[in-house]
Amino acid sequence: MRLRRMAAVTALVVALSPSVAGRADIAYRTVVKGASPSELADLLDQVSQLKALENRPPASPEALARRADRDLGGLTDAARSLGYWDAQFSYRLDLAEHPARVTVTVSPGPLYHVGSVAVVGPDGKPLSLPVNMTPLPLHPGQPARTAPVVAAENALVAAYGNNGHPFAKVEKRDVVIDHRTHLMAVTYVIDPGAATRFGKATISGLEQLNPGYVERRLGWRRGDRYDAAQVEDTRRTLIESGLFSTVRITPEPDPANPGAALMRIELRERARRTIGAGLGYNTSQGVAAKAFWENRNLFGNAEYLRLSATGGQQVYGLTGNFRRPDLFVTNQDFLATAEIADYTPTAYHSRRALTTLGIERRFDRMVTGGLGVQLEKANVEELADISSIITAAQRTQRYALVALPGYLKIDTTDNLLSPTRGYRAELSVTPAHIFSSADLNYVTTLVSASTYLALGANQRAVLAGRAAVATLDGPALFELPADQRIYVGGGGTIRPYAYQTAGPLASNNDPIGGKSSLVMNFEARVKITPVIGVVPFVDAGSYYEQSVPQLGNRLFYGVGLGLRYYTAFGPLRLDLATPLYRRSSDSPIQVYVSLGEAF
Repeated sequence: MRLRRMAAVTALVVALSPSVAGRADIAYRTVVKGASPSELADLLDQVSQLKALENRPPASPEALARRADRDLGGLTDAARSLGYWDAQFSYRLDLAEHPARVTVTVSPGPLYHVGSVAVVGPDGKPLSLPVNMTPLPLHPGQPARTAPVVAAENALVAAYGNNGHPFAKVEKRDVVIDHRTHLMAVTYVIDPGAATRFGKATISGLEQLNPGYVERRLGWRRGDRYDAAQVEDTRRTLIESGLFSTVRITPEPDPANPGAALMRIELRERARRTIGAGLGYNTSQGVAAKAFWENRNLFGNAEYLRLSATGGQQVYGLTGNFRRPDLFVTNQDFLATAEIADYTPTAYHSRRALTTLGIERRFDRMVTGGLGVQLEKANVEELADISSIITAAQRTQRYALVALPGYLKIDTTDNLLSPTRGYRAELSVTPAHIFSSADLNYVTTLVSASTYLALGANQRAVLAGRAAVATLDGPALFELPADQRIYVGGGGTIRPYAYQTAGPLASNNDPIGGKSSLVMNFEARVKITPVIGVVPFVDAGSYYEQSVPQLGNRLFYGVGLGLRYYTAFGPLRLDLATPLYRRSSDSPIQVYVSLGEAF
């Protein structure tokens, strides 16, 4: 009898247990009402766990209510971060609908403002701020948000660090909210520490690199007033060299030399050799593969050597690049390039060998200039049908060339492959002399500029624009070898048109080239997720037979849409483009696959 009663109880427990009998999860959707302005509404949508977990429904109405209760605290903190310190939140569950509805109602209350900002020392007396520091990101009158409070604290520590106080620290931060006046008062208690000079620098962690390379890149001199900005510039310079995986620079008090900071530089070298391969594709040039080997520290002084081989539908070649840093002075490098290649684009067939020797000088972090000498030997066959202009004998030219390329570049951007802010500008001038059946002298000039603007607090969208003008001053167009003329069209210039074809064509629809060109690009780079982005773009331009772009002539233009996959080493790019002015020879779609943004 007792066993039958136990069995009956067990059966009832099993029948009522959700884990055994199966549970009915509560699918729901969240609606937030009363959030104004839109900035507050957007932030609440981002931080709401109710919204974030909609695809993970709770097991019961009670669990959904607990989830909503927990969410109200996070929403309150989010509203206060924007200056709504009296914000009130409530919610209502409507389980009769399917999916269930959770309605969160917001009463933001008044927007609070900053009433006062004070900086005092440990003794409570007002502290003098560094004379050259930029204005604090927190000042009376602005909305009482939390982010500027933290930013101002970091700015104060950085300002003292940039002015001889590496051990400055914030001892206390007082934030007082006055609910009667709707004002916020902020007081920072800062101990700036003693005035300090740069002391002895010690370098550790080097295995194959000569320490002199690092010493020449220190942005300070021993005995100078300590400046944290110079320390950060040094760290960034060493990282950008590509030689190190880790760079840590730490100031420490030097007991043997009071008033000086012992600078500990801890480094970890990267493997100096790399072997790699890549694959690219676009509609007009087809597939191209590249393999390379490089050594970033060939002889122990950061000498760089890269050997690469390229093979594709329009190019075969071998290239070697060498860089020897610090020729005679720091930041002045010796460059050498050698190439043997066979090019077969639409306009011509070129077999050439060239070498370039030059010097490149980095004047500061943003400005670089270079000057060199280039020697080239080439055989070029004209493929465009211009028989009415040149003879059959002139279709193939064999020549030697001597050129003196010079350039000046400015780059203020934040990233090489995927910039989000700043600008780039370049001026290059290359006088050249061709030795052939008819000696030719000419000068090629290129001026280009691009700019980048991130939008929004999270910088999920970047507007990018570029313009470039090239000119060639010298002999008549068809006296020039076909591979020395100017062309545009393709992945690096005007994407809706095939490589080299954004300009006048011969009767067989091959490009004839020009003596000048104009290129304009505009695109919006929008991240949908942290790793996926879309890029609508517009490209326009042309090449011209005259030495100056003829703006009254036909402009070739088109639109496109790109897909980006953002990786640690740069964005992978897929672009689809279509011409809006389409000739019979133009394809309706051009496809490009490569690494890095278009510009």
